[in-house]
Amino acid sequence: MTEDVLNWIKKEKLMTEGDTVIVGLSGGADSVALLLVLLELRQRIGYTLLAIHVEHGIRGEESRKDAAFVEELCRQKNIPCRICPVNVPDYAATEGIGVEEAARILRYECYQKAAEELKQSGAGSVSIALAHHANDNAETVLFQMARGSGVHGMCGMHPKRVLGDDILIVRPLLCVSRGQIEEYLKKCGQEYRTDGTNLDINYSRNRIRHHILPELSVINEQAVSHINQSALLLQQAVSYMEQETKKAVQTCCIGGGGAYVILENEWKQYPEIIRQEIVHEVLGKTAGSRKDLGMVHVQDVCALMEKQTGREITLPYQMTASRIYEGVRLCQSGTHKAGTGTWQEKGGCETESAAGASQSFYEVTADDFAKLEAGETVSITLPDANVSLRLLLFSGKVDEIPKNQYTKWLNYDKIKVGLQIRTRTAGDYLTVDDRGHTKKLKEYFINEKVPKEMRDTMLLLTEDSHVIWAVGQRISADYKIDENTKKILEVHFFGGNYHESKEY
Repeated sequence: MTEDVLNWIKKEKLMTEGDTVIVGLSGGADSVALLLVLLELRQRIGYTLLAIHVEHGIRGEESRKDAAFVEELCRQKNIPCRICPVNVPDYAATEGIGVEEAARILRYECYQKAAEELKQSGAGSVSIALAHHANDNAETVLFQMARGSGVHGMCGMHPKRVLGDDILIVRPLLCVSRGQIEEYLKKCGQEYRTDGTNLDINYSRNRIRHHILPELSVINEQAVSHINQSALLLQQAVSYMEQETKKAVQTCCIGGGGAYVILENEWKQYPEIIRQEIVHEVLGKTAGSRKDLGMVHVQDVCALMEKQTGREITLPYQMTASRIYEGVRLCQSGTHKAGTGTWQEKGGCETESAAGASQSFYEVTADDFAKLEAGETVSITLPDANVSLRLLLFSGKVDEIPKNQYTKWLNYDKIKVGLQIRTRTAGDYLTVDDRGHTKKLKEYFINEKVPKEMRDTMLLLTEDSHVIWAVGQRISADYKIDENTKKILEVHFFGGNYHESKEY
């Protein structure tokens, strides 16, 4: 078994010379075998070992005996050991989650804290080695299938994942079965502790372990191995799909700060599997986590694309999905953040409206401009509108300039100070002709017979006091495309009242 693990470590690059390896040591068969194998390989690879035991506070005296066993084993093997006591029942009750989930969260917190302390003390790369094996991986695949988690869940466990800066979670035993582990411990004459809760079939994983996997092995004795092989193939397929999804999200999704819009026309250009992945990705972005977001939620959002404007559904993490004119808007309750800036309300600003009226604005930040220059689309979600910004190279063909009410091409080279999206304030003006004549915005509103009730709420794209575009109206002559234009800033407003209803 030792050579199998060594080859797996090398193949997956789980640890290298000079690393510090933290072993999650419960005292059970799997973690004890992991400790012994890594101890055998320590000199051949050249890492430092540290064992951490998390005492969950669940099983009373039995838990304390587990901790004592681990301490004695590490003393015999001359391996540093830390005991981390936690109170899983209290944490589970406080957070309103199951005991299993609470235990997992607190374990990882202990491991990560230890790893970060090692980093602070001058350690190089730190790996947290966990004792999951092939049977565990098969259980995970079946469990995720039963939960309807989609292809991501069916990928099972990954050999390694990044936890933090130069901190990895690694699984050196994924290449071996539970049977191989038990045979290895028997050969070593090594005892281990047995957790009685692992026999409780009220836990879903235990039911899979003790009932379903044995039945599958009757059908085919290589069932566990085949499930692991399938999971590995799925990991490769999903990795490719994720690359394609990230490209697609750039094309058909705008937004940020917990609020996103999936654009229907662009989204429908992709195959169904990629459309589902786009939705899953954006759900995760909106929620800040993919946990508990299964295929049922993805399918609900996909179905919403076929519904009438105004339809809305609720989702986990206090999310809502709303059918809007342009597609589906996803947001968390109370979210109005946009891109790297924030839509703000300033009271008591000097405005052209009634005294004391508020002014709303969004400042396009340096980070936003950097994204534009890098070829990315900057997406902005405002309380009553969505905005996308992107840079284009001008072909010189004037007939390509869009004439839509809420999509404009602007001469990017003329923007020197910065950009704001806001409502009006005193001193606003725009250039009305090619000779440079200017007009106060108030005067423009009067001449164009813009209703008074619209003047204070109309959004403006501005550079300081210079109005580049009164949205839905005209753009300033200074920012129009001409024969000398090199770069175009495309600005698109949509959602709310901003629908392409006519051409200008």
